[in-house]
Amino acid sequence: MSINEGRDLYQNIWERYMEGDDAALSSIYFDFFDMLLNFGMKYSSDRFLVEDCIQNLFVDLLKNKQKLKPVKNLRFYLLKALRNHIVSEQRKTKNLLPSEGPGETDFRISYSVENSLIADETDELRARFLKMITEDLTARQKEALYLKFNCGFDYTQISEFMQISVESARTMIYRTLKSIKETFGTADHSNLLFFSLFKSVQNL
Repeated sequence: MSINEGRDLYQNIWERYMEGDDAALSSIYFDFFDMLLNFGMKYSSDRFLVEDCIQNLFVDLLKNKQKLKPVKNLRFYLLKALRNHIVSEQRKTKNLLPSEGPGETDFRISYSVENSLIADETDELRARFLKMITEDLTARQKEALYLKFNCGFDYTQISEFMQISVESARTMIYRTLKSIKETFGTADHSNLLFFSLFKSVQNL
């Protein structure tokens, strides 16, 4: 069973942990670790830093068990908490100033478009498309698109995740998509590329 399919199950496991069952937290840790590591590597190429942040996240959950509250979506809760841990550690390492804003981060991602879906497209078109998505968009734009299309978060969740208003999240995604479509037009090949790139990833 995937994590998406088991949301109700994990909500029950979370509630068991809040009631004093420490083994429930171990279950959450082992079931979510790979997902958290994969997600964390979008924010840092330092695997050791990401793994340390995951460990620290669960240490905090253990220490603060009495303060924890029920959560509607455990996956969202853990991903958001991990993001905060990574951003905090990066600020310490890079000595970033608070004025840069609590939601700022160096989001990175590389997509791989399925060749079988675009076998009839030119290498030049594929290169232009991937370059725009991976290099030309800002870190914030890439993060917003990833949270929307790959993680399946709604605008309220995205706004909470990125610490911006719902309207700002909606506007950012709308303008980014508009820019992509204006660059590549509305031809079938562009729609196919776009679909293959942003199709839902079930294990995130």
